[in-house]
Amino acid sequence: MQLVEQYVRLFAGRPNLKQGTPADISLAEVADILYCTHRNATLTLKKMQNQGWLHWQPGRGRGNRSVLTCLLAPDDLVFTVAKELVQKGDIQGSRQLIGQYQQEWQGLEEDYSRWMSSQFGLSVSREKGNGERVDTLRFFVSGPFRILDPIRVLLRSQTHLVKHIFDTLVRFDPATRTIVGQLAFFWESDELGKEWTLYLRKGVLFHHGRQMNAEDVCYSLLRLMEAPSRHRWLTHSIQSVQAIEDHIVIVTLQQPNHLFLHALSKEYVSIVPKDYVVQMGEGFAARPVGTGPFKVIRNDDSMLVLEAFQPYFAGRPFLDRVELWCVPELQDEAETNHLQLLRCTTGAGIVPEQDGVWNGVSRHEQSFQYVSLNGAKPGPLHDLSFRAAVAAILSGEALRADLKGSRQPVEAWGEAVPFLPEEEMSAFLKNGKDCDYSGEKLLLYTYPDLDHVEDAMWIQARCAQYGIPIEIVYVDPEELAQSAMLREADLIVDSANVDERLELSLLEFVYAEALSIHHHVDEQGRKKVEKQMKSLLEAKTKTDREDEMKKILAILQKRHTFVPLYSNRIEMQAHPRLSGISLDAYGWVDFSRVFVRA
Repeated sequence: MQLVEQYVRLFAGRPNLKQGTPADISLAEVADILYCTHRNATLTLKKMQNQGWLHWQPGRGRGNRSVLTCLLAPDDLVFTVAKELVQKGDIQGSRQLIGQYQQEWQGLEEDYSRWMSSQFGLSVSREKGNGERVDTLRFFVSGPFRILDPIRVLLRSQTHLVKHIFDTLVRFDPATRTIVGQLAFFWESDELGKEWTLYLRKGVLFHHGRQMNAEDVCYSLLRLMEAPSRHRWLTHSIQSVQAIEDHIVIVTLQQPNHLFLHALSKEYVSIVPKDYVVQMGEGFAARPVGTGPFKVIRNDDSMLVLEAFQPYFAGRPFLDRVELWCVPELQDEAETNHLQLLRCTTGAGIVPEQDGVWNGVSRHEQSFQYVSLNGAKPGPLHDLSFRAAVAAILSGEALRADLKGSRQPVEAWGEAVPFLPEEEMSAFLKNGKDCDYSGEKLLLYTYPDLDHVEDAMWIQARCAQYGIPIEIVYVDPEELAQSAMLREADLIVDSANVDERLELSLLEFVYAEALSIHHHVDEQGRKKVEKQMKSLLEAKTKTDREDEMKKILAILQKRHTFVPLYSNRIEMQAHPRLSGISLDAYGWVDFSRVFVRA
């Protein structure tokens, strides 16, 4: 960086310098321009010449001036060095360099962003030396992934990566909608569904080389039970965990739970290596080790790099690497357009292919955006009648009509409240019918992400039409996951994690401490939900569980605890050479299934 600054200063210090044209200059003049000694000036010029930026011919003898030929224009040099930094993996350094000079040269930042965009997608290259082909899938993200510990992740993007680094004891197959084996290949329970015996695969390796055993499984479950994790609800029914042999574990529950295996399939219950977690301490969050198809080989402020785990027990991934580059401005642009592009670039030894028909992949997210109403907090929303009025005002249908974009009707659990004509809502509030509201300001908390900001501002404007002032407070996800902050808010705009495991998704929606519903249900509603949740866990058949789910949702809707706003429609265009691309319920690609055709 300093050498680049010195080159730019040298070029600016002699206005008559032109790229590629020799110019007479003395070493003393160079030293004056660079504010350094003659010796340092000589060393600096030598470094620049070694880099191929200039040619320096020192004068020989008294009175003979030296000759300087600058081979690169300063803006071209900055652009070139910025690209070299990216190719070396120093994305933060590259962005800082461009930021330092973007005001000086018009178009520099635009050219840089255009070049960075060309690096997005799939890169097919050859390794130096052996010529082996390397398939790399590359994405842009808004920030670094400092937390990839399964019991600590909060965002869906973090959870998706955890699925590739770790494995759970069992997994849910969306195609068959059944639980299938993963680290455990067989299991059985007693008649009551209280004692479960799990049989573990042998020879499964963690990324650091050690074989997984029953002690790791016990440690992972107990760690989640005892840690201050927002996901402890998954282990609330566990009474004890015991390793019988190296590959047999018995889990005893406090009460029957026929959704226990579904809970074990959740990413937060991934199995971790006891020795490595203890050794790494807090460092485990950023440099985790699991048994999954990909291992972390780099994780810093510039990028997260996942590499295929060769001895993966379920079969090595087809991709060799997955890179997530921290370039907020490009990732934000992709989110704004709601369109992800997987382009293909070719490296040495790969014959370029003419672009064919790009493959379109799309999916309606099962997760949905909602606003919760805090009926547990003393204040206006504690009044059920006032909550009903506010819920009617915050119609998902009206929001989607106004904001448009990729917002679609919620399909996961349906709308929570019917849409009321505006004249009915206006009269309801104007007359103060059945509610005691005196114009108090309500606090709305949400994230500073673009979609959350748009939703929050719409809610603010919508409520203002009916005389309800809203103050918006933007906080980071880690902050908003704090119980005290969730209880303090009158309203929260958040998203619910919903996938094909509908019953488990509902349990998470109600019980996860990082979500507002857990803290916003009023006392009467909480008692009713608890009673139905017990029946849900004890229900043995799918039909019975579906009936219990409907009853729980009916309680939440009748208590006006939340209003579903919309689900997103995710769209992706994939290069013709990419195969195995499908979107999961959260709109993400399973990296382990993607492969590149010749």
